[in-house]
Amino acid sequence: MVNNVIGVVNYVIAARPSLLNFVIADSCLTLLAVAALGLVVLWALPSLLARHPSQGMSATQRLAAINAVRGTIATFLIAIGAVITVWFTARTYTLSRQGHVTDRYTSAVSQLGDESTYVRVGGIYALERIGHDSARDRRTIIYVLGAFIRAHSRTHRRHQKGQRDEDFLAALRVATRLVVRSDVVLDLSGADLRNCDLRGLPKAQVHLDGADIRGAQLPT
Repeated sequence: MVNNVIGVVNYVIAARPSLLNFVIADSCLTLLAVAALGLVVLWALPSLLARHPSQGMSATQRLAAINAVRGTIATFLIAIGAVITVWFTARTYTLSRQGHVTDRYTSAVSQLGDESTYVRVGGIYALERIGHDSARDRRTIIYVLGAFIRAHSRTHRRHQKGQRDEDFLAALRVATRLVVRSDVVLDLSGADLRNCDLRGLPKAQVHLDGADIRGAQLPT
C-alpha cells in the first residue's frame, strides 16, 4: 500500500513545475527591455516631435520646447514604471505564495508513505488544510486521498482486519469534506468499503464501481 501511494505522490509532485526562477528571470529581462526603450523614447522622441514646430525658433526656444516634451514623456514613463513595479511585486508575491503552498503540499503528501499511523494521519489533515486554503490544489488532493483509500482498503481486505485503521477513516472523512466543496469526483472503484459511512458524499461525485459496500451507509 505504501509503495502504491508513494508512486502516486511522486508522480503528482513531479507534475507540478516550479516556475518561480523562470518568471523572475523573464520579468527582469522585460524590465531591462522597457528601461532601454524608455531611454530611447525619452531622448530621441522629443527632438522628433519638436522638429517641425521649432521652425523659426531660436536654439534656446527649441531646447526649451524639447525639454518640455521630454518632461511630459518622463512623467508618463514614471507612471508606467510604477505600474510595472506594482505588477512585478504582485506577481512575485503570488508565485512565492504558490511555492510555499507547494512546499506544504509536498511535505504533507510525503507523510502518507510513513510507517507511523500518527504521521500519516497528520499528513492527511495537513492536506485538508491546504485543500481549504488553495482551491487550485483541492482537485489533486482529492485524487491523492482517493488513491490512498483504495490502496489502504485492499491491504485491509488482504489482512482480514476487523477494525479500520485511523488513517483510513481520516482520509475518508477529509476526502468527503473536500469533495462537497468542489465538483471533483472521488474515485473509490474497487475499494473495500464494508461498513463504512459514506452518507456525507454526494451520490453524483463518487465512483463505487466494483467496490465492496456490504453494510456500508451509502451516499444519498
